[in-house]
Amino acid sequence: MVRVSVADNTRSGRPSSSQNEDNVVRIRDREDRTVTVRMLADALHINKLTCQQILREDLGERKLNARLVLHALTQDQEEVRASICADLLHKVQNNATFVNSVIAVDE
Repeated sequence: MVRVSVADNTRSGRPSSSQNEDNVVRIRDREDRTVTVRMLADALHINKLTCQQILREDLGERKLNARLVLHALTQDQEEVRASICADLLHKVQNNATFVNSVIAVDE
């Protein structure tokens, strides 16, 4: 018997891929955009590769960083930073040349 059509015949059972419109909408409408692909895939109960394909192919997104993490300070850390800033402002007000002796670094 010769096949005339190259289209797939209908099959019973679950779909072979989770890359469907429902998952595309769920990923597109996510609120937190700082999660990793693995965290997103786990939350939606789909394969990580499928999640990557949806992000890249269907939504046209690309990875900028391996992971973006919001940096939240504890109350103690905020108080320490505020105290240091207040001390520095006080020193600048008392000594105009103090700013020339400050070295800024990135952690």
